[in-house]
Amino acid sequence: MRMTGRALGMLAVLTVATQLGGCATAPLESTKLDGEPRKVVLHHPASGETASVTYWRPGDGYDPAAMREIAVLFRDRRSDEVIPVDPALVDMLVELRQRVGAPPESPIRITSGYRSSATNASLARTNPNVAENSYHMRGQAADFSIAGIPPSRLAEEAAAMQRGGYAMYAHTGHVHVDTGPFRTWTPKTDEPRAPQILEAQARARARAQALAQKSSGKSRVQLADAGSKNEGSKAGKPPGKPAKAPGKSAVLTMPDLSRVRVALAQVKEMPVQKTAKR
Repeated sequence: MRMTGRALGMLAVLTVATQLGGCATAPLESTKLDGEPRKVVLHHPASGETASVTYWRPGDGYDPAAMREIAVLFRDRRSDEVIPVDPALVDMLVELRQRVGAPPESPIRITSGYRSSATNASLARTNPNVAENSYHMRGQAADFSIAGIPPSRLAEEAAAMQRGGYAMYAHTGHVHVDTGPFRTWTPKTDEPRAPQILEAQARARARAQALAQKSSGKSRVQLADAGSKNEGSKAGKPPGKPAKAPGKSAVLTMPDLSRVRVALAQVKEMPVQKTAKR
């Protein structure tokens, strides 16, 4: 069977993930799961992909093939990168499902799993809730929800477990959990700005700046031309093109000098009248 370059690349990544599977962090000591085989159904709503696996068995521990299938579902959807998922994170999700009373076959909907550093940086530029050093970049975090279970209930159980980080995002309806230190935070509820809007605004600003620079450049050229023409006139050089004649309202007519002389002569010939004293 012939494989495409992309398929070969994915196979190579999965091989590395399999080799690294044994190096993932051990399950947290406070895990309350019993000794029965651990099953999980994970669903990615955007793509419709589902992984239904038994990822842990007594005596055998974590199953490499099942953990590899989980890693594929958790992959970065923008770059198709795959890294091993922390087994303690999977245990945390399964325990939360048990604590809220959801049946084992209930899909845990993963809206965000692993993120590459490039993907995380891109999201951080438009979403104030994305941390620069997110645990998503280590395969140690998940944004998830369970159908029929209020996010507030999931967050309450995560708080009661006192294991790893957690936060409820009411405006999107998901809960974040990770296997970092126990902590929580208040998400910012402002809606993220769409990248296409940011790009449109950036283009508009660039266009306005270009027009302003172009207009400013024309003004400077016109002033320089006017100055050079004036200097040329003073130096006896032929002036440039004559300016356009002003409108009628701006025309200043010069007086007729011959009429002015006649009027002055008549005034001189007039007899001088003496003013009476009072």
